Amino acid sequence: MKPLYICLLFLTACKATGGFITPNEIHGEKVTLLLNDQSKRDGTISVEHENANSLHVTYNEFLNFIPEGKDSALRMSMYNMQGYWYKSDFYAVKKLDIQMNGNYRLLFVKRLTVERSEIDLYELYESGRGNYAGNDQYSYYISIPGCGPYDAINTRSSVLVPSFGTKMSLLVEDCPALAQKILAHDKGYFLPLTSFNSHKYPEVLLRIINEYNQCR
Repeated sequence: MKPLYICLLFLTACKATGGFITPNEIHGEKVTLLLNDQSKRDGTISVEHENANSLHVTYNEFLNFIPEGKDSALRMSMYNMQGYWYKSDFYAVKKLDIQMNGNYRLLFVKRLTVERSEIDLYELYESGRGNYAGNDQYSYYISIPGCGPYDAINTRSSVLVPSFGTKMSLLVEDCPALAQKILAHDKGYFLPLTSFNSHKYPEVLLRIINEYNQCR
């Protein structure tokens, strides 16, 4: 094998393991942390919550953060922060029951709703490096008023389905017109128990949440 070809293979392999892979698998990327006291800190983070060994290790809430202008990394707990901005997206810290089996993991999820939304919708992207399926997956979670800062409900859990119309309409009952659309299963306001369209859940939920924000 020619030396040049070996070098190219090496460089390709290095590139594949660096940068932003998922919100929970990041290596030396520039972000802005939002801490619990509302202060912000610029720097680079490394998170390894979705690596090749994730199936065999216990998840923890720590990440490495190098403050801007510093050389050494701080080991920080995710419980000390609300999340981070990476480019134009905000990734919030949430406690998730991905498999809906009572096993919760503290992870970063992409916020799909606007800041200060009455109800927040989040997306968890998994590359397949740390799940049993071995392929990329998307799951969605909502946070509602009155819940704890890290609480997020899996949108496929029994909290919302089956009987989505009845359950979701109760969450927005202070906006009667919207609640009636959901209860009546109007087009664009209903979620079936199962759907093969991965974009169906966020599409419907964002429509409901945006209308609820306008009503409120």
